[in-house]
Amino acid sequence: MSLKDSLQKRFRRFSEDVLPEALNDMGRSIERVRKRLDHLNCSLAERALPEDRKRRVSELALSRKAKKAAQKSIKIREKI
Repeated sequence: MSLKDSLQKRFRRFSEDVLPEALNDMGRSIERVRKRLDHLNCSLAERALPEDRKRRVSELALSRKAKKAAQKSIKIREKI
């Protein structure tokens, strides 16, 4: 077996076996880090808002969703 053949075999094995597995592992690790950061962000946001403001923020979020839903339903009605 020549050096060229040997190197090609090693690169093929690396690109077919090792590399995809390593990329999958990195993807799982990144997803775990994202979940941890999301949890940390939610926790910090929860601590940052006083109790009376939390209710108001929830009300504002609900009213925005209601406005968006109303706008979408009007657009749908206009198309019909």
